[in-house]
Amino acid sequence: MRSSSRAQRPLRVVAPSRAGLNSSGTSGTIRPVLASGLIISGEARRDVRVQAGAVMEGSAVVEKEFSLGKGGKIQITVSDVDGVQSINLVVTGIEAGRLLLHWGVEGGKGYNGGWRLPGHEVRPEGTTQYKDRALQSPFKTVGDSMVLDIYLRDDEESDVLNFVLKDDATNTWWDCNASNYTLPLKAGATATGKASSVALPKDLCDKWAWVCWDNSGRPNRSPEDSQAEYDGGVKELQQLVYQGRSIDELWKVAEGYLNYKEYKEKHLGPGQAKSEPPSAASSPEKAAPKEGNVDVGQSMSGLPSRNPLDMIKVGAMEMEMVLSEDKKPVPVDKPLDFLVDRFALDPTTKWRRVFQLHKKSQMLAVVRQESKTSMVRVDIITDIADAVILHWGISGHGKHDWTIPPEEYWPEDTKSAGHIAVETPFMDCEKDECDTEFADAKVPVQHLTLLLPPDHKIGAFTFVVRSKDNTMWFKDAGQNFYIPVPSKQQPELEPPPKDPCADFQDNLSRAIIECEVKSNAWTLMHRYNKAANLISEALNGHYEMDMDMADAMSRIYVWLRYSSTRQLTWQRNYNTQPRILSAAQARLTGAIADAHARTSGDAQEWVRLMFTNVGRGGDGQKIRDEILHIMHRNNIKEIKGYWMEQWHQKLHNNTTPDDIPICEAYIAFLKEDGNNAAYWRVLSDNGVTRERLEGFDRAITNEPEYYGDKKDALIHDFYNYLGILKAVHSGADLQASASAAGDRVPESARGYLGYVMSHLNDSQLLPLMEAAVEARIELAPGLPGNKDMLYLDLALEEKVRQVAEQGAGASGFGAAAFMKPLLQNLILSLGENEELCYCLKTWLEMPSSIRNGGRPSKEEALKAVAVVNRIRRAITDVSDKCVDRIGAVSAAYGRAFGVEDWSCELFAEEVVRGGPAFAVSLVISSIEPTLRNVAALGDWQVISPHEAVGVIVAVDNLHSVQDKTYEEATVTGEEEIPEGVVAVLTPDAPALILVTGEEEIPEGVVAVLTPDAPDVLSHVSVRARNMKVLFATCHDPTPLNDLKAMAGKVMHFSTTASGSVTWAEPKESDVAAQKGATESTKMHDLKIEVPEWSGKWTVPFGEYSNGVVGAKSKNLQLMAGKLPDWIQLPNSFTLPFGCFEEVLAMPENKEISTKIADLVAQVVSKKVDHSDALVSVDFAMFNVGDQKATAADLLAECRDLAMKVKLPSFIREELTKAMEAAGQAVPESEARWLKAEEAMKGVWASKYNDRAYYSMRKVGLNFDDVRMAVLVQRVVPAHYAFVIHTKNPSNNDEAEVFCEMVRGLGESLVSGMVAGSAIAFKATKDNLDNPEVLCYASKSEAMFVPESLIFRSDSNGEDLEGYAGAGLYESITMDTTVTKRIDYMDDKLVQDESYRQELLARICKVGASIETALGSAQDIEGVVEPDGKITVVQTRPQV
Repeated sequence: MRSSSRAQRPLRVVAPSRAGLNSSGTSGTIRPVLASGLIISGEARRDVRVQAGAVMEGSAVVEKEFSLGKGGKIQITVSDVDGVQSINLVVTGIEAGRLLLHWGVEGGKGYNGGWRLPGHEVRPEGTTQYKDRALQSPFKTVGDSMVLDIYLRDDEESDVLNFVLKDDATNTWWDCNASNYTLPLKAGATATGKASSVALPKDLCDKWAWVCWDNSGRPNRSPEDSQAEYDGGVKELQQLVYQGRSIDELWKVAEGYLNYKEYKEKHLGPGQAKSEPPSAASSPEKAAPKEGNVDVGQSMSGLPSRNPLDMIKVGAMEMEMVLSEDKKPVPVDKPLDFLVDRFALDPTTKWRRVFQLHKKSQMLAVVRQESKTSMVRVDIITDIADAVILHWGISGHGKHDWTIPPEEYWPEDTKSAGHIAVETPFMDCEKDECDTEFADAKVPVQHLTLLLPPDHKIGAFTFVVRSKDNTMWFKDAGQNFYIPVPSKQQPELEPPPKDPCADFQDNLSRAIIECEVKSNAWTLMHRYNKAANLISEALNGHYEMDMDMADAMSRIYVWLRYSSTRQLTWQRNYNTQPRILSAAQARLTGAIADAHARTSGDAQEWVRLMFTNVGRGGDGQKIRDEILHIMHRNNIKEIKGYWMEQWHQKLHNNTTPDDIPICEAYIAFLKEDGNNAAYWRVLSDNGVTRERLEGFDRAITNEPEYYGDKKDALIHDFYNYLGILKAVHSGADLQASASAAGDRVPESARGYLGYVMSHLNDSQLLPLMEAAVEARIELAPGLPGNKDMLYLDLALEEKVRQVAEQGAGASGFGAAAFMKPLLQNLILSLGENEELCYCLKTWLEMPSSIRNGGRPSKEEALKAVAVVNRIRRAITDVSDKCVDRIGAVSAAYGRAFGVEDWSCELFAEEVVRGGPAFAVSLVISSIEPTLRNVAALGDWQVISPHEAVGVIVAVDNLHSVQDKTYEEATVTGEEEIPEGVVAVLTPDAPALILVTGEEEIPEGVVAVLTPDAPDVLSHVSVRARNMKVLFATCHDPTPLNDLKAMAGKVMHFSTTASGSVTWAEPKESDVAAQKGATESTKMHDLKIEVPEWSGKWTVPFGEYSNGVVGAKSKNLQLMAGKLPDWIQLPNSFTLPFGCFEEVLAMPENKEISTKIADLVAQVVSKKVDHSDALVSVDFAMFNVGDQKATAADLLAECRDLAMKVKLPSFIREELTKAMEAAGQAVPESEARWLKAEEAMKGVWASKYNDRAYYSMRKVGLNFDDVRMAVLVQRVVPAHYAFVIHTKNPSNNDEAEVFCEMVRGLGESLVSGMVAGSAIAFKATKDNLDNPEVLCYASKSEAMFVPESLIFRSDSNGEDLEGYAGAGLYESITMDTTVTKRIDYMDDKLVQDESYRQELLARICKVGASIETALGSAQDIEGVVEPDGKITVVQTRPQV
């Protein structure tokens, strides 16, 4: 054990007084003593000294106190009375849901070292044993303390207590500087005497495991053998220490300075019997929390501290670590395993899958059909305890859309659930085929069956499962469940044969398709050689005219993945001997390695992924030779008709990657004493069917033979043979990869690898993930171009993903502990990873209560929600980039190859789901509900609270429909549209940002419901409130999916006092009220006055007046002299109304003026087409020449023309005078003047903005009546920018100020140009010094610009009373705005509570001051400069 450096109170021994104590050590309470030696505690007392147990006069008492950090402490009192050792522990000052003492002792009868576990008769009530390593005893809560008594008597009396503390509810541990707390129980006893075993550094144990494996020839081992060998290595180390060898000397052996074999022979001797070292490790492993059958595990101690931003470009890193204790795997049986085995053996089974349903519960889906003329039967069975209902529909081949099934396919009690789905209750299964037992008890299961005739035309069943009480909905990792079914297609006339290459324009794709579909003789060997040639050609620039390098490499990857997933033939009219195949593999993998060394970024990422589809290419001849050696060694004759001989013939003539699962299946068969179910189960899990076995050129038609007398020898031999097969065929097998990498593995990675390879089936998941990721980090500098290291890196990545998928869903909030290693794992795999490195940085800045899956406070949860939102956007971007790159290509390749439609359509999705980003998404799904609940955020965020009645229409994003006119009130569901939902528009690709903040809400829409949260004070949010449109965000996809299923229905929506949105079928009164409300919001009498030009080109501050400049300028002037001195106003001047029209009327601009007038006339004069009024109306389709153009096209042309106007030379003189008078910097060069003029013309041109046109059209205004004044201000250097509404827009509370703030320019807030949320806060006007943070910023970027000038729109279209014109027109900086990546969690605003409180309070006071000065609620924009000064740049009446 490591000694603690923590200052501790010295041990003191005292003789307590008997005053106030009876013989039991209590005040008036007798504590009985059992014959077994266990004393049962009476009432718990708060006085630690009194709780020491029975104390007789003159008995000695040991007292000691340990600090637990942050004010927490544990005080221990030990007394010895009549041979009973009484240990009383009292913990105070910490929060814990269920506190456990994780403990063991030293000393006692027969003690021989290590931790001894006292017998059952003296263990406190509720004690459990963790493996054979420690006891875990629960504390009892007494007032503000947690108390535990332990009593040891007779032979159980001990010398030393060793322990750590654990909160079982949150997986929080308290230890003594990464070691145990140690307390001598007797005066004079020590914890470092002969009784104690020596602590072995964990990283030494792990590296020793690597050395042992390396020196034994790097054999392929089962996980159980790996664990056993690891334990043997630890015992070997213990023995060496027991004999007096030093830890430093052992490190020299582990690091290769001393030869392991020579050292072992010298000190242990060859074959020498070992003297027994201490029997238990000196530091027990800590148990992990269990939810379901998953252990999160304790994080490894001593992990190196890394700056996540250093991983943006991974370089060589040096580090040390101490790994956690070894943990043996715990095999877990599941209730449905028996049924899984049964269906695996059933020859009629066509498809089956086990889904994780809820924590421990599973769902088994099986598709069976006896023959092509038989009924198709789909059985769905679950062991979940709650009554559940199947919410289902059907879809076509290769599709995931929902269509309501024909009624003849409905099982009994099925009911309609909308126009695309039905619902069927699961029934209690009493049939024999549902019988299953678990732990010697029959498990009740629920079951339903779907039957289809053989001539059906269904491609799949698509469904979700809900509880009968509608409180829980279950999905497949956030997606719908999907069960494909076999079908018989209707015969059709075949079209003329088509050239499969005709659809491909690039030469690389044509080369791939041609060789696959036109070659008569074609095998894996031919494919590998062709791929090697194409990679070389791409690197040498043969295809650079067609595509970039990333496109070329991703196409080759798609091709090779189709091959590795058995979608392409592995053998056609040609046999390939193993040595020839392995040579082709070696050639291809060499070409891939060369490409990896010569590429970077996205291209290199796709090159790396190619290795997952190709075996390494080892010694292929060994495959032929070793199978014969195994048969001869075990006296298995080569007799035709036997399974072993059939497989031998296949291996001899045409080995393929199928031989790996065949070998694994035979090992499983042997391990289960000849159980055929185990054989077929392994084959089925790997996609190898009976039909495939029988279809080999050398067919395997028989069942395997069981040789009971040779079982152990055959298992050993076939594990070794499996290593040979994997060395040739398997790309990313961990043991094969580590063996091949061998001495090239850097010293710094070997300890981590030793741990991973020895704990492959460990029940504790977190340390396994961490070790694998740390190994990857150490491998990274040596990866470029190194084939063996790349295979090892991929194997480690895959192991991390597997472990995450095993544990994330079942770990609840404890899965938060997985976030760090999973983000690191993803970062290491991507070609472009900057944003994810920032995400990791923000996550690591979270408190331990978040990072470790503990018990966060509301404030901590608020911060974590912002970080999780950022991480979600980042992984969504990873997914979208992948789909964009290979989605269309993979579908086209698949069709050309003749692959089944479902495989083509799901190709890109499966790549994403099989990658490291998917594991991160699982963690988010597990932890986000808890975070939002603790943060009191709920699932809904209501931005504009109004009631609405309307027809539900689903669309993909708001921008795509802002030009629509909906004749009936419509609720718009914003999200990527699941297939099958009736939508206004179907997106070609998923949209990451669904609402940016700049869009215009379409005419006729009464509600917008979206999963994407725009800032509450963004322009679109303001206009939603102005239009009295219900605008709300839902962070749970289930309600939005439910609404999409009701597309076309009329529903009544309302908001609740708790901030949720509810809906129901409307009453007649609701519809009438909606019509009245809609009518009342129409601004029939709204008019826009067209001002005349004042004759001035510039107007100075102080001379702003009605009809000359707009409201922005006038409001600034109104505030002058009315605000406290600490609120600044920027110096300014304005180009008044009419300047643009005057410039346009000048002779040099006549042609431009005529063209603009013609285009405007076309937009204004056209009528609305009412041909499809119920759903939507395309408002502006016009003929321009021979082509149709939308209003957006015409307006874009107007903007282009406006930017080309020629400015008279005297304007510069006017501007110079105005700038000098305003104290602004005058452009110092021609280039700078051109920038200023471009910004000014850009504001003028925004008169023709799409969103302005649509907005004014809705209120019956002519957009051409707009006159654009331009307010010119100095760009205030913004450290932060804020927007204030002095009446809370979320609840219309006039007593509250509501604010949002971002880093940098406010454009990232009001326009929504930067995704994510701002920091939002509010304060009551009678308590402005105590603002409340409502949410923290989740934006990834901020916008910045050098200090110069900004030209702001100040139009007459923004002055209209009751009309929200904000954000319709542009404000443009003279210098280009740059976007920089930032970390809000590292900002002083988040880190420094007092600074945050003071700054937010000042901003709230700005709002209150301006409202008082101007006499009405205000919409205010301003900035905070780096020195803390606050400047208000504009204000307008709040609408």
